[in-house]
Amino acid sequence: MYLKELNVKEFTIIYQTYMKDDFPSDELKPLERIIYTMETGLSSAFGLYENNDLRAYAVFIIPEEQPYGLLDYLAVVKQYRGTGVGHQFFALIENTLKQKYPWLAGFFIESENVDFARNEHERKIRERRIAFYENNNCQIVKLGSCLFGVTYSILLYQFTENADNKKEKDILFEALDNVYVSMFKKHHYEKEVRLWVVD
Repeated sequence: MYLKELNVKEFTIIYQTYMKDDFPSDELKPLERIIYTMETGLSSAFGLYENNDLRAYAVFIIPEEQPYGLLDYLAVVKQYRGTGVGHQFFALIENTLKQKYPWLAGFFIESENVDFARNEHERKIRERRIAFYENNNCQIVKLGSCLFGVTYSILLYQFTENADNKKEKDILFEALDNVYVSMFKKHHYEKEVRLWVVD
């Protein structure tokens, strides 16, 4: 398998073919918004392929010269779920991102907070999602966020081997806050974004 950075045309096809089904409508940004962030350099999209056949795709928010980015979207194509494709993605993404963004130290991941699940079924889905990230070398950090009414646990994928993943909370807080400032218009950031340190 190999990772390929997607251009706007390739990403548009994936958005229309897969993303509309893979993500709830209230979680999916408009196509025009994602394309704008790609064209302005704030985001990059990648496809994971085998023999030119799409297996998974992802969108990252990477503010320029900031130490951490954000995994904004990640999905495995439906027929390949449960086959190790997600693990392959994590095995390849670090080198791909480091080549494109030499200053990058890692990226955050938002995963819906288990404690806010509406029922046991939803709770188990959220627990499995967090377990998937933890099985791929992501660690829960002492941060939480609420974006447009949805509460998230925050995980971190750290690039540097043997790095101190117990970074100072304020360093990670500032890094994630910088990501949110870059992502959202000022009035949305002020009204719809909350970020806090978990005790």
